[in-house]
Amino acid sequence: MVRNSKAIPIETRISRLLPYLAAVIILAYHAFFTWRGLAMYFDNDDMMNLYEAWRRPWPEVLQALAMFWSDFYRPAGALFYRTVFAAAGFDPLPFRIACMVVTTANLGLFCWLARMVLPTGRAVAVAALLFAFHSRVMEIWFRTATIYDILCFSFFYLAVCVYVRARRGGRTPSALEAAGIVVCAVLALDSKEVAVALPVVLAAWELLFAKFDWRRWWLIGVLAMMNVPFILGKQSLKAEYKPEYSWARFSGNWGGYWNHLLLGPETGGNPMLAVGILVGLLAVGLGLRSAPLVWSWVVLFSTVLPVIFVDQRGAYVLYLAMPGLAIYAATFIEMLQDRILVFRPAWRQQLACVVFVLLGWRYGKAMLHDQRIDKVKNWLNESPGQVRTLAASLRSLQPKMKSGARVLILEDPFPATEWTPTFVAGLLYNDSTIWVDRPKKMPAAPPNWLKYDVVITWQDGKYRQLKP
Repeated sequence: MVRNSKAIPIETRISRLLPYLAAVIILAYHAFFTWRGLAMYFDNDDMMNLYEAWRRPWPEVLQALAMFWSDFYRPAGALFYRTVFAAAGFDPLPFRIACMVVTTANLGLFCWLARMVLPTGRAVAVAALLFAFHSRVMEIWFRTATIYDILCFSFFYLAVCVYVRARRGGRTPSALEAAGIVVCAVLALDSKEVAVALPVVLAAWELLFAKFDWRRWWLIGVLAMMNVPFILGKQSLKAEYKPEYSWARFSGNWGGYWNHLLLGPETGGNPMLAVGILVGLLAVGLGLRSAPLVWSWVVLFSTVLPVIFVDQRGAYVLYLAMPGLAIYAATFIEMLQDRILVFRPAWRQQLACVVFVLLGWRYGKAMLHDQRIDKVKNWLNESPGQVRTLAASLRSLQPKMKSGARVLILEDPFPATEWTPTFVAGLLYNDSTIWVDRPKKMPAAPPNWLKYDVVITWQDGKYRQLKP
């Protein structure tokens, strides 16, 4: 039997395979840098977050999800901790697996968004490569305590993707889509406060990519109005989250965050240079009249703005802003390629492959070098090591603990301000009535051993039991 169709040219076959090959490379690149995060143990923040979520009744956690304006601390994250602990107990691995699954899904979510914003698959591949890992944001993949940022990203960008997909189709979101966007917005706010940027991001999309029509703005108006009770309800924040509205705080924090993004020194930063970079990036986007450049700048700026006036946090707070930076860079690189090949457009695919490989090599090498500069990483490993040692010692020295037991730890490696030993004991034995005292947190008078059921101390790098 003779076939009528012609054989597919080898160039076409290669072109069809390239997106799949790029996807495999990006996933492998992402896994190479992040898989060690599966071995991380609980740290002090995890113990605080988990204990606070665990001691709250289920109905209270679920009610706080709906009442997103309440003073309940990030109920979506509390639900995560509560659910995984109920299913797996005091074991960090299920928590780490869950975090890795969500962050990998977030990579796919970003690719969906990039495909709708960027003009070509070549630009999407570059953007995904840039987003897949950043060494200064590595806490996202190595600390369960960043689950608030991880979940916020998921719900925030799921809402953005659903909205953009509808608007790219020339229509307003359907009733079902609008309801889904509102639910995602609520859950994003339940995850972390930076989600207040959502209506700004969607409004920027309308202004830059769509014909102006007030009738299409009702959903953005609803999301903006949701921010009002949320902001008012979160006034009773911890002192370290209280904003200081000043130019010094604004420029100083941007200086520190740009230092991280550009792999500069861990501390410090040039405030005026940082502001200059921000202004320059916006000016380039406006000068080139590029909607993707300006919109991605708005994403970057607006998602950092909610934390820019508080005490500078770790670079993990930039996770929600990373799509803006990645899309901006990919758009600019694509424009440069088009300018270079203005007279040789047939070579675009070949040049894109070369750029992708070279960028992956140089960018990946820079990230690997930055990740390996500090081999000890006390800021990342010290706290989990302390929690692991205490939990293992309690299991070994006291396999069972009676309800209501009082434990005295004479010496331990934890800072005096930490409540971690109390949290570990309660969670390890699944009993909130167990209490731990430590002399470093007590009045100067020496504690009376007689009133304690268990007495242990830290000596020569290990815990020793003194009673019973």
